[in-house]
Amino acid sequence: MNKLFLLLSFLTLNLSSSIMNEISFEHDGKSRSYLIYVPNNINLDNKNDLIIGLHGYTGTASGFEKETTGGLNITAEKYGFIAIYPQGSFFNKNLFRYSFISSWNDLVGSKNTTDEGEICSIDAEIAPKYPDCKNSPRCSWTSCSNDIDFIKKIIDKTKEDNNIRNIYLLGMSNGGMMAQAMACKYPELFKAVVNIVGMQHKGGSCVPEKPVNFIIYAGAKDTVVPPVNIESYDGYYYEPMNNTFNSWSKKFNCLKFNDDKYVYFDEFEQKTAFDCNNNVKIFSILNMDRGHLWPGISSNGGYCSTSSQSNINYLKCKKSKKNHWGNDFLMEILLNL
Repeated sequence: MNKLFLLLSFLTLNLSSSIMNEISFEHDGKSRSYLIYVPNNINLDNKNDLIIGLHGYTGTASGFEKETTGGLNITAEKYGFIAIYPQGSFFNKNLFRYSFISSWNDLVGSKNTTDEGEICSIDAEIAPKYPDCKNSPRCSWTSCSNDIDFIKKIIDKTKEDNNIRNIYLLGMSNGGMMAQAMACKYPELFKAVVNIVGMQHKGGSCVPEKPVNFIIYAGAKDTVVPPVNIESYDGYYYEPMNNTFNSWSKKFNCLKFNDDKYVYFDEFEQKTAFDCNNNVKIFSILNMDRGHLWPGISSNGGYCSTSSQSNINYLKCKKSKKNHWGNDFLMEILLNL
């Protein structure tokens, strides 16, 4: 009787659980890929929302889903949206600190300078250079791939194959920088864009020409991409999040502002700009208790891959990290815009 119950439970679990599919295509002469997750509980004949999640530096698409976010596919099941996880350009190199390098070209990290000078200090820790990037300047650390067009192709293909209602773009760290770059290039594509702990480099924080809902989220204790103190622990300079919030709210002629302090598991300081062009809202959310982490996650993760990605030579992800509140926290904001 117990064996029969366990067998039925196993079959029920597998029937109700979707799998991630890896899709590859050629982009700029290279094979690029992404993962797509379609929950079983959504009707593809109806309009469905699409959430795109971008991993951070040295991360992977599968590691982002499993560890960085604490299981974003679980959130997709709960809220009923299609989830896509693109993979940044990568290469393997036998270095003391890094064996797998991956990143997004947000059009700032691949350069050496902005209008305010070099993006790193004279004694900064210099990042490994991509083999196919010619004459990489000293401070550059991302790929030189055309990632804006790569992500745009994924969006176009997904819209061709599915009945998509709203598109939300979320990114962690370098993925957050890339999400902001996409918002600046194609603001009309997105219902909202979320930059998680990914301040762009000092003097290079872009602002789109057309209004789009935007959340910039940071941890006050972050030394990797500091939201206030400009210089990171390894000598790179980043735009203070308040400057980005002010630039976006000014560009979109926002008329009203709220400053809030509250506790939702952690302590937060939040600024909201509203009554803006096209009724968009701009959020600056500073988690006073955390560092360089996705909301609701207590330790770093995502520097690994799962069997969902066939061409990644990297550490294998272990059990999913638990996210008790962070993804719900984001969805509560996004789905009420």
